[in-house]
Amino acid sequence: MLLLLSHGQASIEHGFSVNKQIELDNLPEDTFVAKRIICDHVTSVGGLQNSDASNKHLLMAVSSARQKYLSYLEGEKKKKECSGRRQKCKLLNDETDELKKKKRCLQTDIDSLTTSADKYAEKAEQTHQVSCISKSNSFRRSAKEKSTEMKAVDEQLNQKLQDLKNSD
Repeated sequence: MLLLLSHGQASIEHGFSVNKQIELDNLPEDTFVAKRIICDHVTSVGGLQNSDASNKHLLMAVSSARQKYLSYLEGEKKKKECSGRRQKCKLLNDETDELKKKKRCLQTDIDSLTTSADKYAEKAEQTHQVSCISKSNSFRRSAKEKSTEMKAVDEQLNQKLQDLKNSD
């Protein structure tokens, strides 16, 4: 009793074996579905000999198949182009974000260097130590170098933003 299969499962099992017969490696889903529909129809009419070749709907479907295929290829091409544009836009956005982050870090560095330079200048004024003035000047030079670096980053950022604006 336990080894008996229900008759209700036989048609499903038969469908799996038919799927296995028409399955190929790397077969697109649309093609697989179309082949399955054709196999089901041929089976439902009782074989190829029983199919009606003079059916108007069948003849129209066959004659329009090439146009449907060409429109499908055109749609796929548009999807690929759109995907390429989106990827380029995303890359530009990522680069822009990275440049903005670098600019913020440079601004933070410049602010802290300027603050340190001011503190050493005040300390030199109060204690009359020349070493504090040299440290203050060193911090100011570093802040100036960071400023020029920030200007270069700012120019790159403006260029990327312009590229992003032009790509839209």
